[in-house]
Amino acid sequence: MLVIVLWIVAMVAGLTWKRWVATVLGLAAGGLWLLSPTGGYHPRVSPAPLVGWLHLTAFALAPWWMTRLRAHLDKRLKRLLHAEAMKLGQLKGHQQHLQVSHTANQQLESQIARITDLYHVTKQAANAVHVDELFQRSLEVIPRLLTVRGLRLIDTESAPEHPLVLRAKGNRERLVMDAPGPVVPFERTLLNEVRRHGQAGSASRSALAEGEEWPEGTSSIAWAPLWSEQRCLGVLIAEDLPDDQTKTLSIVANQLALQLSRVHFYQAVESMAVTDTLTGLFVRRYFAELSTEELQRSRRHGLSCACVLVDLDEFKQKNDTYGHLSGDVVLREVAQLMRRHLREVDLIARFGGEEFILLLIETGAAQAMAVAERLRQLVEVHSIRAYDEVLQQTVSMGIAIFPDDGMELQPLIDRADAALYAAKHAGRNRVVRSTSP
Repeated sequence: MLVIVLWIVAMVAGLTWKRWVATVLGLAAGGLWLLSPTGGYHPRVSPAPLVGWLHLTAFALAPWWMTRLRAHLDKRLKRLLHAEAMKLGQLKGHQQHLQVSHTANQQLESQIARITDLYHVTKQAANAVHVDELFQRSLEVIPRLLTVRGLRLIDTESAPEHPLVLRAKGNRERLVMDAPGPVVPFERTLLNEVRRHGQAGSASRSALAEGEEWPEGTSSIAWAPLWSEQRCLGVLIAEDLPDDQTKTLSIVANQLALQLSRVHFYQAVESMAVTDTLTGLFVRRYFAELSTEELQRSRRHGLSCACVLVDLDEFKQKNDTYGHLSGDVVLREVAQLMRRHLREVDLIARFGGEEFILLLIETGAAQAMAVAERLRQLVEVHSIRAYDEVLQQTVSMGIAIFPDDGMELQPLIDRADAALYAAKHAGRNRVVRSTSP
């Protein structure tokens, strides 16, 4: 009876997964059975009881073996789950790393694009020799850097008391330059602020004093001083600039300040020079002095003169394709070709980067058109050898007549420039005369 109780207790211990208790009780029950009268093995005794006890022993130990097997399977399952969790963690880490790398690549691409655009700002402005030309060339690239409704460049170096203001209006894709003009009260106030503090800043319409002037349709402005060699050359003003682009505005201002300083230096040297070093023609300032004298003489004697502006068609494309050295050869060849086919009394000068200006003395409208057309044809058929390239060049021309289109040089230049614009708008490689208002 005691043996049976021990077997039952061993089974219960096995079912409760107490392996050491089940083992001890099972061994005790087996020992008692061997010592019992009915236990042990006797040849003359039937083996049936022994088999029964073995079955009971196996039944008692079965929970223990099942527990051991389950524990083994649990450990194996835990190891598998741990390994799977490690792999998932590594995969998640790789995914986060890829996401960080992708974000970093996007930021890097954005920075590279911004640096490239800044390089183009410098490249576009590098050939400008006058402030208005510098501003116009910069407007071709700045909309890719700044999202603004308008842009203003105030140049204080040329005339500190009467600064020149260049303005442009448009949208985020294109800015169009307006005619240069004097500083307005709102700009004067801002300029004084920059002179006092010398720092970039911004302001909203609500921050203005009552009655103070403000750009029409603009809700906010931002500005950055143009510093070069510890001198403030002016200020760059942006209308409705997003807050996250103020640093970019300062970077653009720094680039423009460098180019503006170069333009001022060029103008200072130009004021002391008579001829252009590249083309051998008169410089713009000296041409203006001589032309003013000729117009005064023509006014006294009742004579006519023709002012002709000449622009090389698609010249920037040649510079980009063949390089600036080849472009210099083209400029020099065209300049000398026109000089050779003009009279000694006629005046010709380099007006800008790829523009020339002529004053045909004692020349009426019909004769001026004939001379300009002859020059245009000569340039068109002339082959220009620029190092290893043989290039062709065409020109567009605009003509204004004194005194019909103006009594002073600057009005004549303005009318000739309008005619030149019409020639280029009509397809280039042609001569257009100004139509009097």
